[in-house]
Amino acid sequence: MEKNRIEISVVHKKELQNTHRTSMTTVQQSLDFYNNSPLAHAIRKDAKKLLLAEAEKIQD
Repeated sequence: MEKNRIEISVVHKKELQNTHRTSMTTVQQSLDFYNNSPLAHAIRKDAKKLLLAEAEKIQD
């Protein structure tokens, strides 16, 4: 069975790290669904927003 994982660029990971004032390890573990704390949920929610913003840049 494949694990859930959110793949984003290092630039976005650093943005999440600065926004949530946490370590890169915490950001990565949150995106890997290793952590399930309120902070991890907030990081995943913000990662989704960043990915949707990137998707909006795509022009057909």
